[in-house]
Amino acid sequence: MPASKICVATRTTFDQFDKCIEKFEELDCGGITKYYIICDARREIQDPFGKKIFTLFDENPIRPTSFNLVLDEVKKEEVEEHIFTFSKEVEVRKEHIEQLVKELDHNVIVAGYKLRDNVLSDQEYEVFSNGYRGRPGIAYLTPWNTCALWNKKFINVENGLWFDDICEKENNQLSQLRIKIEEREEETAYEGMEDSLAIARLLTMHEKANLKYKLLNNTLAWNISDGDEVRLKHKKKMARKNIVLTTFMNIKGYSIDQLVKAGD
Repeated sequence: MPASKICVATRTTFDQFDKCIEKFEELDCGGITKYYIICDARREIQDPFGKKIFTLFDENPIRPTSFNLVLDEVKKEEVEEHIFTFSKEVEVRKEHIEQLVKELDHNVIVAGYKLRDNVLSDQEYEVFSNGYRGRPGIAYLTPWNTCALWNKKFINVENGLWFDDICEKENNQLSQLRIKIEEREEETAYEGMEDSLAIARLLTMHEKANLKYKLLNNTLAWNISDGDEVRLKHKKKMARKNIVLTTFMNIKGYSIDQLVKAGD
């Protein structure tokens, strides 16, 4: 059987562009056909290791829905390729991608790994991820675009994969969310969780298809950069995930129970 075709996508600011290229070379495996970098500057790449690398311009490349630019490109080409999205901060290697490919049965929307960062203490992680009756909250049960392989079967189809604009704070008109970080009350925006919301949307649109997602038990290291401001921003993001996803799902009318069961 021929290797599944995969395109790889990441997003970054211009100052981190070269680090993404280095990471691409580490990830390169037989099934990968091309790479995309969403960036806030236009830059030409001369295929440094024999694979096509495309730059997609976005004034704010790290916004939640910027991976829709990659979906647009893949749909235009009308080829069936899985899409692997990742952050260069995650210690992912080509063997991890190869394992994810094996997980993509015909009814599996996406597969990913659990992630453990170098910022949250064990206690903080437990508090932020906590859900109902001791289970992790719903946002912590699904793969994130930080490290996920999206099944080609749900890309070039009617009502296929798409990341909802509601996940961007400029589009949802919600007030600031108050959360507690290190015993201090902090404000943060209702934003992000576009990946989990996209899964919930597909489950709703294809309700009779018995679709699933897989979050592997293997945990990959997620190395957040140094700096107090960067680390506080990361803590805010991790602390709000469950609240933000639950809020967006209620607005959209998606079933939390359905999302939970699809991962069982």
